[in-house]
Amino acid sequence: FFLTEQVLVGPEANIQAATWMATTTTPHDIAFVGGPRSGLHHIAYFLDSWHDVLKAADIMAKNKVRIDVAPTRHGITRGETIYFFDPSGNRNETFAGLGYLAQRDRPVTTWSEDKLGSGIFYHTGDLVPSFTDVYT
Repeated sequence: FFLTEQVLVGPEANIQAATWMATTTTPHDIAFVGGPRSGLHHIAYFLDSWHDVLKAADIMAKNKVRIDVAPTRHGITRGETIYFFDPSGNRNETFAGLGYLAQRDRPVTTWSEDKLGSGIFYHTGDLVPSFTDVYT
């Protein structure tokens, strides 16, 4: 694995609170985010396009699936996304888009604590409380 993106926090921005790592050219194959307690945040399923993410949202709405975060785009990884809960209460994500090709020699994108809202939810820049509070 090699580091593609990170979030640095703290008074001197020297605490690595989150990392996105890859083994391929995708923006990330795995992510680690620190939090107040351990647990599974979500499982992601890759789709081919933004159109497919929207189609998934239509299917979820039709079947009254509990949507946590409506279709949007991340600043981190630049991917298009929707988050939802399965019947067991686990958060899942449909994810599309390769905002960039990750390479070992590409500079690591670093997000600061004050930009975290737009890093996670690019369009609004607002953090959804359930997104950081719910783990299974």
